[in-house]
Amino acid sequence: MFSHNARAENNRSAPLGDRYSEQWKALSAWFLGPRAENSDVFLETFQDIFKEHVRMRNNYFPSDPTYITQEMKSSQPYKSEIENMKRELMRMQREMDQNIRFSSPRYLAHMQWDLSMPALLGYMSAMLFNQNNVDISGSPVTTLYEKQVGQQLCGMLGYNIFPGKKEPVAWGHVTCGGSISNIEALWASRNIKFEPLAVKAALLNDDPKAGAPAFLSEEQIRVGLKTNLLVYSQDSQMRKLTPLKNCTTWQLLNVDVDEICDLTENVIARMNRISEFAKKKFQDLVDGERIASLGLPGILKKHNIDQVPVYTVPANNHYSWSKAGTLLGLGSNALHPIQLDINFRQDVDHLREVLEKFLENEIPVISVVAAMGSTEESAVDPIMETYALREEFKEKGLNFTLLADGAWGGYLKTMIIDNPTTDIIPDEGRLLRESNKMKFEGFVPYCELSPYVQKQYGNIQLADAISIDPHKTGFCPYPGGSLCYRNEKMRFFVAVYHPEVFYGEGDPSMGLYGIEGSKPGASPAGILMSHNVIGLGNRGYGRILGQGTATAKLFYSMWLTVAREDDPFVCVPLQNVPDSFDYTSARKLIREKIAHKPTMEVFRDPDAVNFLTLCGPDTMINTFVVNFRGNDNVEKSNKLQVALGDAMSIRLGTKVSRIPLMIMQTSFDAKSHGLGLRVLKKRAGLRQDDTDLNVLVNTCMNAWRQNESISEIGDLFRKIVFNCMGRIEDSVIKHRFVLSGPFDDKARDQSMFIEYLTDSDFQEHQYQVSVKVEANCPTDGEKLKEYVKLCSDKDIMVVFETVPPRYNDSDKDIPNLYNILHLNNWNRRFSVKLANDPEGRIISLKVLDIPRYQRLDMSASVDYPEKQQYFIYGDTHRTIMSHVITKLPDIQHTVTLTERPHSLTEVMLEQGVVAELVDRGVVEKVDEGVAEKVDEGVVEMVDEGAVEKVDQGVVDNVDQGVVEKVDEGVLEKVEGSVVEKVDQGAVEKVDQGVAENVDEGVAEKVYQEVVGKVDEGVVKKVDQGVMEKVERSPLVLGEEFTQPLQRKCYEATFVGERNARIYTNVHIAETRIFKIVQLPAV
Repeated sequence: MFSHNARAENNRSAPLGDRYSEQWKALSAWFLGPRAENSDVFLETFQDIFKEHVRMRNNYFPSDPTYITQEMKSSQPYKSEIENMKRELMRMQREMDQNIRFSSPRYLAHMQWDLSMPALLGYMSAMLFNQNNVDISGSPVTTLYEKQVGQQLCGMLGYNIFPGKKEPVAWGHVTCGGSISNIEALWASRNIKFEPLAVKAALLNDDPKAGAPAFLSEEQIRVGLKTNLLVYSQDSQMRKLTPLKNCTTWQLLNVDVDEICDLTENVIARMNRISEFAKKKFQDLVDGERIASLGLPGILKKHNIDQVPVYTVPANNHYSWSKAGTLLGLGSNALHPIQLDINFRQDVDHLREVLEKFLENEIPVISVVAAMGSTEESAVDPIMETYALREEFKEKGLNFTLLADGAWGGYLKTMIIDNPTTDIIPDEGRLLRESNKMKFEGFVPYCELSPYVQKQYGNIQLADAISIDPHKTGFCPYPGGSLCYRNEKMRFFVAVYHPEVFYGEGDPSMGLYGIEGSKPGASPAGILMSHNVIGLGNRGYGRILGQGTATAKLFYSMWLTVAREDDPFVCVPLQNVPDSFDYTSARKLIREKIAHKPTMEVFRDPDAVNFLTLCGPDTMINTFVVNFRGNDNVEKSNKLQVALGDAMSIRLGTKVSRIPLMIMQTSFDAKSHGLGLRVLKKRAGLRQDDTDLNVLVNTCMNAWRQNESISEIGDLFRKIVFNCMGRIEDSVIKHRFVLSGPFDDKARDQSMFIEYLTDSDFQEHQYQVSVKVEANCPTDGEKLKEYVKLCSDKDIMVVFETVPPRYNDSDKDIPNLYNILHLNNWNRRFSVKLANDPEGRIISLKVLDIPRYQRLDMSASVDYPEKQQYFIYGDTHRTIMSHVITKLPDIQHTVTLTERPHSLTEVMLEQGVVAELVDRGVVEKVDEGVAEKVDEGVVEMVDEGAVEKVDQGVVDNVDQGVVEKVDEGVLEKVEGSVVEKVDQGAVEKVDQGVAENVDEGVAEKVYQEVVGKVDEGVVKKVDQGVMEKVERSPLVLGEEFTQPLQRKCYEATFVGERNARIYTNVHIAETRIFKIVQLPAV
């Protein structure tokens, strides 16, 4: 009746992927890219697709009239509605701007990344037709696409997809996701469990009202009841063939799946010359005895079964398994979690104990579930051992289906499927060894799965059903799950043959089976396109996931070493180091051969490659815990994980640009995670009590990650940890801010920027913070303006001092610095005292934005940067530059620029970038026979004594503090086009462009004998109004730009280890040269 697409029938398995000598470069054609680098290809291809769609519409009965005429398009209603649609779409796009950027390399949280371009284009192409795969009449093309996808996935997983072999033919279909797939798999298993009882009941038909089936002869019934089943015999203590009539209820509840699938057919086949009518009536009779008709209570009562059937899952099971039990009427108590071993995999020994108990008490077991890649622990259960256990218990009389939850990890099977090509192309290992002969642009390595994991995926086909999600590691659009049955007949036990969607024998409609009815044909179209373009072998999907695996191993190495020896925190990955290493030797190898090393160098080193192959998670998810060093309290550690999760999560109302890194936070149940969690707590220095443990989860689906960028993410993560530790440990004290970006009359709002006054003496003050605020009400706004004018008239700083609000010690979040700026219950209205106001007035401010919030890094390993760095931020009307404090003692210095650098975009300015002062060469100046060689970066600040360290062979002629003596009126032209006029006898103290006049022969007076650091060039005080005009060029990372500094700036504060400070009111009017060294991207 139905004509199947020849391509779908003959092309059961997907391509494995093409081979290239530079295999990693193929990936660049498969994705749109983190920054939409393939947007031109995507738009061009979709335009071609859309043109083809338009052609198909026009060519379908082309003589039919046109409805939307030009006259209609010219009408006002038409134009208004089109404008309204565009307006609403743009409004939606603006709202979408607050969405999470899954394609960004900064996204490391849930199991999401970029979509494959073939999948997205295939989906969009089919979406234009809006086919419904509930039945073939609504989807004559995409139904066959779904069938082909199912065949491809079954073949990839190792099931038989070719008829004619001894083993059953597999079958798969597309679902909306792994949860539905898991529920369906258990549903099918439950129905299959009771099928033998239904067949026997239909043959005996002991219902006194109905009597024996009249359409069957006594001989046919007798022969049917003699159908043999392989069941366990208590007498012989082994399995043997037993007639259906003689099987007990317990025996019929423990029959092999394949026997059950063929049982009705085998019974009918044994009946002699049964008519089609009788066959149909008998099948209807069996259907009436099934659990689908009687329901669970009905069938248990009819067959005097006292125990509700159960199923087992690993203790770290996905929540869909508990849903399944309640939906199927089994109840939540039917789910029996199996303890985890030290590697967070299902403990087969505990599973054995549980099954022995079920066998002893004759409790029917529907299914045993193995997780082939858990979604938090990234663990792959030992499916080979689980299968062997099932075979062992079969021989004891306990049987069940084995289900594999591969929703997350199923596609990793492609990593061990080789492309059978005979092309002689140099392998990647050889290319690595001969890299001088190739250009390794964008090289990302491929890392093998561990030997254990390879073994499990190599035997995943031992499961009776496997769930697998193309919308996870298949990189396809939602909804895109799938369920594959080892025996295609298993699907008949969850079939509903309704005349609206069933058209008789051979109907390929997919909506007959499973939970869903209507479902998009676009989903299998996208999946099929992705499979066919990329390939289901280790050169296609396996390559993507192999690079993701390498990323996961590199991240594991980073998490293991991210905390420095003197850091106030520790970071402990879930998985311990490989058996051939101890903690010390593993960290030593990472620091010497992996950390901060170029990717190519790491993967040329056999020791590093061996470690990476053995270490880390089973799949591409790292889980770890961060703890305060020396803390053993689990609750305090849990607070830190929550704080870190908050700081690295985008929620409704969160400003996306202020979340520089996204990592997920979750919790491990102490009871279910057992031994593994106790060992993890011990390694983290925590008490091994029964308290649940919060952890962080880092998913590594980004296939383009370089080891260098992972090191940068580690540095960024340390900074976030410092901030979150402060959130938990800082007490409530007063804080002082200084105005850095004043009001702008041109701006719509009355906002201003304020800078935090850092103080190294107190933990609560060891921060650099830049905040955009505004007065909370018009009255406070007027007070604020008056205060700013008063300070300006007196030529003093505009200082604000926080007024701690009332709170209870029992409050979850106390109003320390972090919380008053970040949390809505504080930052919408916090009080500050106008510190330099004679009346001491208090106003309320509201936080609008926080361009920078950073706790100082007090580690001894921190050093001064080679070139001084400034953080540049602002908005449309203001550009502010604030010195980046690194190693103490250091300088705190903020200055307002006259204008935004030409090529520094407003987006970059609002985000904030780090720029460094640039060396402009060596200037030689000779005066009165004294030679001085200056290399713009000459004196380093030191504590306790006036000692100047001279850099790069610079020689200074210093006489009692006289640094430079220049004849009056002498103009010196310094390279960099800076024109400076120096007064006679001027002695200058130089730091970050800060100039200070000192009388000739008088040494600088330094508070607590701290000598000012001279850096990035000698900055001299010059006549007011001298500015250098400069040409501007497009700004890119590393490119230099020049920027005139505004004359008026604010106090420079020297922050020392003992709170040494020098306050100066400075005026600057000089052009300086900067280079962007950090953009808002990793």
